[in-house]
Amino acid sequence: MLPSATPAITQIAYGDAAVMIEVSGSDLETRRAVTRALRTAVLTDTPRGVVDVVGGLESVLVRFDCAQVVHDDVSRDLDRLIGAIVHTDGDDTAARHFLVPTVFGGEHGPDLAPVAGELGLTEDELVDLFTSASMTVDVLGSGIAPMMHGATFPGSVARCRTPRANVAAGAVMVAGHNAIIGPAPGPSGWRILGRTPLALFDIHRDPVVHYAPGDIFRFRAVSESEWSTLAGHPLEPVGALTS
Repeated sequence: MLPSATPAITQIAYGDAAVMIEVSGSDLETRRAVTRALRTAVLTDTPRGVVDVVGGLESVLVRFDCAQVVHDDVSRDLDRLIGAIVHTDGDDTAARHFLVPTVFGGEHGPDLAPVAGELGLTEDELVDLFTSASMTVDVLGSGIAPMMHGATFPGSVARCRTPRANVAAGAVMVAGHNAIIGPAPGPSGWRILGRTPLALFDIHRDPVVHYAPGDIFRFRAVSESEWSTLAGHPLEPVGALTS
């Protein structure tokens, strides 16, 4: 259920074969919940001619085949979906909950100490703050990387001055007031606080991940000695998270 404030939703022609739906006004939670609901609605009830849907934090890009339809055709169908979302309070999808065991600091979290220093916290205080927050997944980077908001930092966390070329899979990273988990090795400019031993995806499964935008993540600090016990286990939903 969304807050009572109604966001402004606009459509903008985006080149010859796409429409950008932008959500503005209201508060952040409402904007992002409506954006998630729009993405889900377009994927579930895909208008004729639509070939791709890309969800952003507060916008949805809808690409279509201009040999089949024109902007006006797609816009009319999108107006119908937008109207249905506004009149049903937006995001009705029940959120699933995930608890992510994480080894903080050391070789798994090389930025824990410097980020704590920047925020005026000790390392333990930063870990406590991070693990006490419930974070909502906004988008899946590259289709599998959960990017979320909800970190209650006392300030905004700066990105790395020089991005790392190869960050290990499972890295738990932060930037601004957001967090992300890197599901596979790759480059990143986000600050690494820790790493989870769990496997976030399985290419032999459909879908390849268990989570989706709108789901809730919490992080749990574990010791290095627990790594081998947890390594390779899939990240799966749990019951409702409690503080």
